[in-house]
Amino acid sequence: MSPASPVMNDDTIDVIALWRLLWGSRYLLAAFAAVCGIVAVVLALTATPIYRAEATVTPVADDRLGDAANSIAGRFGGLASLAGINLGTGSLAIQESQAVLESRRLLEEYIRRNNLVDDLMPQGGERSTVWYAVKKFRETVVAITKDDDTGTTTVAVNWKDPEVAAHWANGLVALANELMRTKAIADSTRNIEFLNKQIATTSVVEMQRVLYGLIQNETQTLMLANARADYAFTVVDPAAVPEARSAPKRKLMVATGVAIGLILGALFVFGRDTVRRYRSREAAGASGGR
Repeated sequence: MSPASPVMNDDTIDVIALWRLLWGSRYLLAAFAAVCGIVAVVLALTATPIYRAEATVTPVADDRLGDAANSIAGRFGGLASLAGINLGTGSLAIQESQAVLESRRLLEEYIRRNNLVDDLMPQGGERSTVWYAVKKFRETVVAITKDDDTGTTTVAVNWKDPEVAAHWANGLVALANELMRTKAIADSTRNIEFLNKQIATTSVVEMQRVLYGLIQNETQTLMLANARADYAFTVVDPAAVPEARSAPKRKLMVATGVAIGLILGALFVFGRDTVRRYRSREAAGASGGR
């Protein structure tokens, strides 16, 4: 076997021979790196810039209302459950709000209201539906991250237009608040109507006290929902229009292109050397056979 071969007789790697082989083909390696680097530069310069807008929110927790709900739930929770009334405590309400913010329903409602199917699926065809638009939105546009240490949630939107990215991030938070507020108003209104009917049908004083306590809790919820726009989430830091792109990372793309070029060049050099040595052995074997 040639001494310049990177593989020794015991199938171990000869680092010196490997280095000599690569150094002897340095101009070829440089050519591979240059070509791949140029391709990476072209891709980096022609790629669509993506901007990232982030809105930071924290779940709303009304201590006064939460304490009232806990007190009433402890005293009359069994009756409320039988009546189909949810006296959800603050922690349960926060969990529900977080689930709504991360739900598919929120994205679908936002896309429908703002007619975003054509923006998200510009190619048209069979995939230009709300379902596919929501799928693309969840996978490539929006990212919702919850920080358990600080209790905050970040709604990030990645889009080619920085103003649109900021508008969508703030809009999603506003829609989550609206959906939760609308649901709370509808539930409390329905519960109050039901409880008033039950009061009219009973003459037991203790039962009436129980029902009035439930009505008080629902009335507090109703008043809070009507009075506060940020019903489920308080916006700690609204999304601002980003001025610097988040992607593509042009320097990283070029560096990656050069690295890929060097790897491809090294593979080519190894392959060429292996073929050359194989042919040499074939030629030597043919000469010995004669």
